[in-house]
Amino acid sequence: MTEIAPAVLATLFVWWFSTGVIFWLDGLPRRLHHFTIGVATVLLGLALWGIMETAYDLTPSGAYLSFASGLMVWAWVELTFLTGLITGPNRTPRPPGLSLSRRFRLAVGAILWHELLILGLTAVVFALSWGGENLVGAWTVAILWAMRTSTKLNLFLGVRNTYAQLLPPVLHHIASHFTRAHMNPFFPTAVAAAGVLAVVLLAAAFSAEEGSFAATAFAILGTLALLGAIEHAFLMLPLRTEMLWAWSLGERAQRDGTTATP
Repeated sequence: MTEIAPAVLATLFVWWFSTGVIFWLDGLPRRLHHFTIGVATVLLGLALWGIMETAYDLTPSGAYLSFASGLMVWAWVELTFLTGLITGPNRTPRPPGLSLSRRFRLAVGAILWHELLILGLTAVVFALSWGGENLVGAWTVAILWAMRTSTKLNLFLGVRNTYAQLLPPVLHHIASHFTRAHMNPFFPTAVAAAGVLAVVLLAAAFSAEEGSFAATAFAILGTLALLGAIEHAFLMLPLRTEMLWAWSLGERAQRDGTTATP
């Protein structure tokens, strides 16, 4: 328990703070985006090195460092998307009156290059950890990828809160593929899967030897999965959850967003 509580709290704080930092960086003038991406790319290199160096470090500190490295990899992924640097070949808004299959193809086209980038980067992260027992950084990237992919599917199928108002102007065409609805058939399955994963991982943390690497690692990953379930809930709850990051969003936090999605 002495290792689990700090790991849970640290993961919660880092998730909240790093999300805010990404929002803040994305809100900077576009002339600074290339500089931001350049600095983030240097940090990406350090993160990949950190994942490789901690692969054999089976201490609680090794779990934290590997997690931080995985999170930095994901931060780079998010920045390349939110700045519009890497999205997909389809950069036009969705026209009305299309079939579901046609809508899906256009939506995939809007993010295709970015999805392929995530696939490749995830493979690199696991390759750098190959042979080691500390895969916290690699599984951090994998869990974030799974949760984000599920979120994208829910946004396409229909959710109550699309948060389209948080997208920068360069990504307004992406918002045209979102659907506003009170529920969709996939949502309960997605939330349940994230919740089950969180329970399994947190149970493993409590079952592990106190003060061990396993206790810390499972607590971090379990909290990350739990946050994924909570983020899914944010899509449906009648709450202005973006206010959690009002300090980094500026004017975007004040927008209603009800008319932001066509």
